[in-house]
Amino acid sequence: MEGGINISGRWTPFPGRLEMRRTSEAGSKDPGPEPPGVPAPGLPAPSWTSRWRYQLRRWRFPISALVLGVGAALSLIAFAAWSPLINQYPFSAFVPGLKGADGPSGTGPDWTLPLVVVGPIMAVLGIYLVLSYLTARRRFEHLMRSKSKAEFLRNLPEVEDLLWELTPDDEERLLRKKQELRIRS
Repeated sequence: MEGGINISGRWTPFPGRLEMRRTSEAGSKDPGPEPPGVPAPGLPAPSWTSRWRYQLRRWRFPISALVLGVGAALSLIAFAAWSPLINQYPFSAFVPGLKGADGPSGTGPDWTLPLVVVGPIMAVLGIYLVLSYLTARRRFEHLMRSKSKAEFLRNLPEVEDLLWELTPDDEERLLRKKQELRIRS
């Protein structure tokens, strides 16, 4: 299993992503950590699984919204197939084909039965993923507004726990906030 210890001493599946940016003697900023897929000097290239997890984490909200939308669409199609809506325009064009009624003999497998099961499960899963992301985002934004160093240090464990549900860009925001408040890791 890949992973590493982040700057707060906790295990993270994304080693090297939480590196502090250093300031040189001349005062110019170091460009910071390399983008995913570019190994740090002396380290092996990241495997496809770590790149895959990184991208899933980066695109978590759009993927969650897609799961919600597909689940809602499948649920609507399943509902239309088992209700009088099957005779209405948008559904009458393709739902009979899903029910197997348009084959050469007028019979065939009923493809709406799996939609009755899969659609609502995907919709509920999508609702959970979208709401958990939005809740974590709202809480993270609230905690990052803190101007007091003592208050920020008190909330730092919660902020770092929230980072598991947010994007890698938020880790960069946390690092900038720590530099702004002059917090050493």
